[in-house]
Amino acid sequence: MAKDIKIIQVSFNVLDPDQLQVYEHVRRRPNRSGYLKRLAQRDMDGGIVSAVASGHEDKSDQDFTLEGFI
Repeated sequence: MAKDIKIIQVSFNVLDPDQLQVYEHVRRRPNRSGYLKRLAQRDMDGGIVSAVASGHEDKSDQDFTLEGFI
């Protein structure tokens, strides 16, 4: 089965302390692409799903939103 994959680059200004913090957080994720897609999906759905409700115990990504970086 063929795939049609599109790539979107994400840039971080690491001289900005807030963006550097976000960059470091995303960089530590084992599946960066999946993590960013999950954040975008949450934004499209209108909010953040709690880690407990979604079945994920890792709460390290609950307080991150895309609003300041669009």
